[in-house]
Amino acid sequence: MLPKKILDRKVKLNYENTLIYGPKGVGKTFLVFNFLRNFKGSYTYIDFEDYREKEFNFNVDLVIFDNFDFSIPVPQNTITFIISKTPTILENFKTIELKGLDFEEFFAFNNAQSITHTFDKFLKTGTLPKSVFLEEYFKEEYLKETFKLLDFNKDILKFFFSHIGEKLTLYQIYQILKKKIKISKDNFYKTTNELIKNKIIYEVNKFNSPKSPKKFYSYNFAFKNILTNKKNLLLTFENIVFLELNEKEVFYKDTLNFYLPQKELGIMVIPFANEEILLEKLKKVKDVKKVQVITISNEFEINYKNLEVEVIPFWRWRLAE
Repeated sequence: MLPKKILDRKVKLNYENTLIYGPKGVGKTFLVFNFLRNFKGSYTYIDFEDYREKEFNFNVDLVIFDNFDFSIPVPQNTITFIISKTPTILENFKTIELKGLDFEEFFAFNNAQSITHTFDKFLKTGTLPKSVFLEEYFKEEYLKETFKLLDFNKDILKFFFSHIGEKLTLYQIYQILKKKIKISKDNFYKTTNELIKNKIIYEVNKFNSPKSPKKFYSYNFAFKNILTNKKNLLLTFENIVFLELNEKEVFYKDTLNFYLPQKELGIMVIPFANEEILLEKLKKVKDVKKVQVITISNEFEINYKNLEVEVIPFWRWRLAE
């Protein structure tokens, strides 16, 4: 039975073999349900996390394997959708990486709220599609439930989600964790690599300095709200901006929150920018043609030497494209 309320995502499915992967809660199954609304053929849906006995009927137009564990062979003569938490290379399969809602999708899901109200809601709600439709009390409960269902060491997860945007080496993180929990170095590094591989966390290196401390971001910045009382609007906002970039090559510099070398673009994340603060920061910026200063609401013009500088509110930055 299909859910009653499904809204369109930017990612679309076609009638072809497809692997859809992404972290818990980003809407992989709902993406398939959305496709099925207009699908005229017959299909079989099998959830491999369903404990009930499964019936494998492949004499249909479309086979859907949800939470697929590869315990049976992939059908060879039927179009198949595979939903997985892990990226896997399959011959003759299109691969789609599904992320949580970006701000434009959240705005569409949020249904006619003002821009400022929508951003405030986005900041609290996060990127998981289901959260948009829940009452405020149940949003926190849903975040807790989703966090519990992430199949990784919870202490490691909690650290990364609670320290988004901070500059740390993996060795530093391991040293901090081993004082709190019993964990081997091998296990820590293995888990961290799995978190990165499965897009639970993202790793950002300092430009031209791979041995320097790294920045780590969460696929859903709202997890921090249920894991720590320490609020840091700047780092949460930085996580939001990172997820919106959707770029393959993103670095940071001492003078820039993000640096996109292919575009010669620097990005500063300053929630409440003013001209005096910004001019001081621009004095230290080198080797870029343009700087975008992303704010929560401020917008003003500023000239600095031959550098193209754009000071723009987050919502305009995202919705203007």
